Order: sequence, then structure tokens, then C-alpha cells
Amino acid sequence: MHSIYTISAAALLGFAGISQAQTNITAHACASSDDYTTCNRNVANKWGDCVRDCSGNGNCIVDCGCTAHQEYINCMAQSCWNQVYSCEYQLFVQQYFAVCPSATEPIPFWPAPNNAPNRCSCDLGKVLQTTLSARKEQISCIQNVTDKTLDNIPNNIGDLSNLPNGVDIAKQATDCACCGASAAISASWQVCPHTIPTLAGADLWPIFFPSDLPNLYTSIPNWAWDSCDDTLSSTDCRNAGFSDPDDKFYKPGDLPSNGSQTLSNEGGTVTAPPSGTVLTWSQSSTTYTVTATGYDRKAVASQSEYRATATGTDVFATQTSTNAATGLRAGWVLGVVVVVAAFML
Repeated sequence: MHSIYTISAAALLGFAGISQAQTNITAHACASSDDYTTCNRNVANKWGDCVRDCSGNGNCIVDCGCTAHQEYINCMAQSCWNQVYSCEYQLFVQQYFAVCPSATEPIPFWPAPNNAPNRCSCDLGKVLQTTLSARKEQISCIQNVTDKTLDNIPNNIGDLSNLPNGVDIAKQATDCACCGASAAISASWQVCPHTIPTLAGADLWPIFFPSDLPNLYTSIPNWAWDSCDDTLSSTDCRNAGFSDPDDKFYKPGDLPSNGSQTLSNEGGTVTAPPSGTVLTWSQSSTTYTVTATGYDRKAVASQSEYRATATGTDVFATQTSTNAATGLRAGWVLGVVVVVAAFML
């Protein structure tokens, strides 16, 4: 079960998304702008009602956020399918995974296919997939440490010297933590070497780091990414169960040079609904069927005024720093107080 702190964080991110999620893509860039505007408005209203009905229950609020994000995806599939490979939509899927603990793959139109028209200059989907994979591998790694520790506890523990070595346990847990963080962080430089790392997703790892694993944190209570240089120098992360396409698990002290490019959409136009006129997809126990509109009209071109550019004022923009992997997504927090206050009225 998620701690109250984990639930609160997710709920706050969800609140922030209420004010921003439906505006990540400008309606007049969509195949059917009127339908898209109406769909988003309906989702926002339902989300607000759902949160109010929760009476402050954290789990309920998170569930509301999950449903709302799924319905926003439906709006895209219905009337803005010509923008689903864009940076804006790919970033929205990042937000969905961040606010919804039950979110699972596959997600419609994510990640964008290679060489898709109107695609994001950085393959944000691949970065996030690597981050999610690293989290699963991290959980598996620490579970293996726990299982081995329990297996090595003798039936007769009268002799305390027979108990597993606490130092060894801490080292193995540290290996799990450092390898998992490195796998997630390294993806930004490997997948999008020319993009500013925080915009590529280098700061996603704290959001998906398995902070609800008590066995990990009781073993290494003072763990921090910045302390992983020595561990990663002496640890074979592949042998510990971690995968990396390029077998590069960067250390805090040897991250590659940062890219300097912001996010932008590559030229090209999606001229027909990528999934066909009818899309069926599922999350948790809910299955959605969405019928596309606007496909009998001329698709909106990916013109320069609609190109996605990540700046310091965007909801998904991030603080940049010398070590990009230490940054946190400040934009997700800025609107929280205002939005929460609005819902509580």
C-alpha cells in the first residue's frame, strides 16, 4: 500500500494537471477543434466533481486523476489524433504515469513509432519506458536481496553469528538502488543526446523510484544518488538484473555533456487516425472504445506556430543545472495551491 506521503504527492500532481493537462495541445491544431474543446471541458468538469465527492480521501483523489487522464487520452484519440505523436502528447503520457500508480502499458499512440510524422525531436516515450523498466528491475533486485536474506536465516538463531551479515545486505541493497537510478537517468543521454537532459526526462527517476519499499530504505536509510560513484564503479549492474540498451550505467560523476536543444515537433502531418476510425484500449478494469472524428477533413499541418517548445514557463519545463539528474520538475508544483483551493471551494 502506498504511504500517505506517496498518495499526497500523486494527488497534488493530479491537481496540477487539472489546470494544465487539457491545454497542452492547442485545440485549433486538432483535426476537430470544436469536438476536442468540448471533450476536454467535459473531462475537466467530471474530474472536479469526482475530487469533490472524495471528501479528501487520498486514494479516491488518485483514482479520479487516473480516470481523468484516461479520458483526456480518449479526447486525443477522438478529435486530436493528428497530434498524438507530438511532444505535447508524449509529455502528457509522462504525466499520466506520474499521477496514476495503476497506469500500465500499452498506451495509445505511445511511444511514437520511429520516423512518425509530427513526432517529437526526442523520443520521450523510449526514455520513460526505460525509466519504468528500471523501476521494475529495481524492485525485483531488492526482492531478491530480501529473499536470499530470509533463506539464509537459520532455523535455530541462538547463535547470532549465524545471522546474515548486515553490511553485506546493505551493500546489495545499495547496488539495487544505484543501478536502478543509473539505468533510468542514463536513458536521457542515450536516447536524446542533443536534448537538454531535464527536458528529455533525466529528472523522472525520483518520481518512479520505489520509495515504498521498506526493505530498501531500512537497509540504506541515507542512500542518495550522488553517493553512487563508488558503488557503480565496482558493480556489474547487468549481473544484478538490470538491462540497458547500450550497456552504459553512468555514474553521478561521469555523466556525458548535456545537450542544448529544447523539444520541438519534427515536420510532417498525420493525415488519418493512426489507430483507424475506432480505437479500443484498456486500463485496469476499464475498457474504452473511441470513434475518431474529423478524419474526413483536411488534417491540420504541423506548422511552426504549433511546434512544441519547452521553456521555463511550460507545465513540463524543468530547472536546468550542471548535473541535470538532480533537478526536479518544478512546473508540476507551481499551480497546485491555486487548483486545490479551487476544488475545495
